[in-house]
Amino acid sequence: VPSRVQGLCPDGWHVPSDKEWKKLEMHLGMSQYVADNIGWRGTNEGSKLAGNTSLWSSDELTSKSKFGTSGFTALPGGFRGNDGDFRYIGDVGYWWSSTAHSSADAWNRELRYNSGGMDRYNEDKSFGYSVRCVKDD
Repeated sequence: VPSRVQGLCPDGWHVPSDKEWKKLEMHLGMSQYVADNIGWRGTNEGSKLAGNTSLWSSDELTSKSKFGTSGFTALPGGFRGNDGDFRYIGDVGYWWSSTAHSSADAWNRELRYNSGGMDRYNEDKSFGYSVRCVKDD
């Protein structure tokens, strides 16, 4: 599909666009208005995506009653900085979208151990974030 970016995903799968991330967030309970915002949004959508309590720093994310109920097990893999160092493993999970914000930045999502919501922002493409693969329609 020309509008989809396969990236490192296997055949028949693709890296989700920013629009597809918003679709997932709305499926989990966000309104369109909230999903379109930049920064921390939502109430427990991030907690629904997260999984494996023992890997997350104990705090608000894992204590939500909806923790891990989406069927997707988002893990706190942290990220690799553009200097090659790994940071925030156990505290934060970051995921790329396939949507560029500019020639240097792309849209991404963040889950953090101390929030049930989700962050939507753009970041330098040189950072090493996790990638979610979505099955093609």
